[in-house]
Amino acid sequence: MKILEISKSFFLMLKTDGVRYCHWKSNSHLYEALNGKTDLDILVHSEDRGHFEGVCSKLGFKKIISPPDKSFSGLEDYLGFDNETCALIHLHVHYKLVLGQRYIKNHHLPIENIFFDNLTLKYGISVPVPELELILLIIRAHMKMGLISIIKHGIRELQGRSYCPFPSDIEQEMSHLISAYDRKRFGEILHQCSLSIPLEMYSDFIDKFSTGEYTCKDIVLYKLKILRSLHRYRRDKGVFLLIKYYKLLFYNSRIIEKFISQKKKTLNSGGRIISLIGADGSGKSSHLKDLQDWLSWKLSVSTYYYGIPKNILVDVADYMAVVAQKLKLSMIASLIENCMWVFIARNRYKVFLASIRESMNGKVVITDRFPMKEFREMEIPMDGPRIAKGKSGIGRLIARAESGYYNKIQMPDCILVLQVDIEKLRERKSDLDMLLHEKKAAAVNAINGDERVVLINANKPYTDVQFDIKRQIWNVL
Repeated sequence: MKILEISKSFFLMLKTDGVRYCHWKSNSHLYEALNGKTDLDILVHSEDRGHFEGVCSKLGFKKIISPPDKSFSGLEDYLGFDNETCALIHLHVHYKLVLGQRYIKNHHLPIENIFFDNLTLKYGISVPVPELELILLIIRAHMKMGLISIIKHGIRELQGRSYCPFPSDIEQEMSHLISAYDRKRFGEILHQCSLSIPLEMYSDFIDKFSTGEYTCKDIVLYKLKILRSLHRYRRDKGVFLLIKYYKLLFYNSRIIEKFISQKKKTLNSGGRIISLIGADGSGKSSHLKDLQDWLSWKLSVSTYYYGIPKNILVDVADYMAVVAQKLKLSMIASLIENCMWVFIARNRYKVFLASIRESMNGKVVITDRFPMKEFREMEIPMDGPRIAKGKSGIGRLIARAESGYYNKIQMPDCILVLQVDIEKLRERKSDLDMLLHEKKAAAVNAINGDERVVLINANKPYTDVQFDIKRQIWNVL
């Protein structure tokens, strides 16, 4: 089976360095996780934490930070990059077995050593035996199950319709583990765990789940029995915990999500600003969208546009300037046009400030275009000052105002310049003015690379160019 090279190297190095670990849950989806399709949930022995972090460092993994409402003691996150496929893998690292209700995870089960004593191999990776994984899955499934799921189950039951209160992935995982477990060994491992949950409850649940005969009342009783049995393992107590849960439940509801964007993880080392530059036909806009999808899988990402804003003020000013020119009111036309360019410069400066603000909050910011100084020497500059310094006082004042905004815009962390031959650009965008297209392409292709400016050969097929861009971005993060 094909597995990402970064995943192979990571687990091989853990074994070589003697790190005690296991992929402790969702092992029916382990293959997908090894290929960056879902998270890798790694339990690491607390005494091997330093060695584990050393392996992550050697392989270029980057530590990422969860927002406060999703950050829990004993949990850390790392992001890895597969150089061959440019896929990302996400390590959800546990040094303690912390689990519980959604948004809370209020229970620490001190049975980590039981895991390290009951391991088997899957794809050459240490995983718990099915019996131990099933014990924890039944606990996790009932803890996560909310009131709405229980009510839905009760309604379906009254209607004579079957309904599973667990999400489909947990239902499938449960069925998979039940088909693979040994009942006698299950009892032995449950005894080792000393969790005070009776074997009879587990056996009753497994039998009823297997036949689909469990009722809403059964599910509620199982949940209450598990919570009572694990009461001593709670980390926080009291009414404030309940308030916190319902507060997070409210803020993460579908209704609120429409109005408030949910925070994702950020880089431990801080945010970055990356700009894409290219002439029309270089694929810049398509690349930007794909990059946003790629990074936003786990990271907080914002995108901004440095081009001429598409709004009514610019449209009206442009129309008024044309009308004034037709009426041979050239001075008025020039004034309107110059005021418009000052407005555009101010808008670009506001984009710069927003980018800085977002990056300071840990976000990755990707901008479409950037007003590079190299473009200012063009006859009609791209994304730069357009007002010629006039002889009159007001002309100099307006020109100074425009250039003042541009002078305050600082370089991003990285500029990726998509350089494409004009012949290739014309194949992709043949409807543009030829002369103007040539000038823009020449200006972009004349840019020289340095520490912050990276030249990308965008003559190559789209996927190859995308991979080159992703490799460069990973180096910047």
